[in-house]
Amino acid sequence: MKVQISTEYAIKILQYMHETSGRLWTAMDIAKGAGITYPFFIKIANTLKKGGLISSVQGRNGGYRLKKKAHEITIYDVFLCIEGELKISHCLQIGQPCAEEDKHDCYANQFFCKLKNTLILQMTEQTIASLSKAG
Repeated sequence: MKVQISTEYAIKILQYMHETSGRLWTAMDIAKGAGITYPFFIKIANTLKKGGLISSVQGRNGGYRLKKKAHEITIYDVFLCIEGELKISHCLQIGQPCAEEDKHDCYANQFFCKLKNTLILQMTEQTIASLSKAG
């Protein structure tokens, strides 16, 4: 499993917005502050807007802001927004449900389900605020 670069940058964008909180930021300011190109920021920002993590205000004094507080946005929220559901094995990719240990004889599926659940737990325990300098 490899996290997409757009997910990493989405986290950086949200961290930057949190650390410099309180006002609207232009796309150019955020792109520069997060260390990404303007076109890549626009692409990620559109996805973050659709996912309900940021909002934008149009017009001369417009810009972007967090839609939720940084301590309410988990890393898993960002992952879901950018990458979709976590599917780390073939069985999980084709829709095989995670089975209870005693009701399923595929031990590989059981292992990957436990691994998936552990990863999700770790990502839900971390928020944008907890990974930011501003805390």
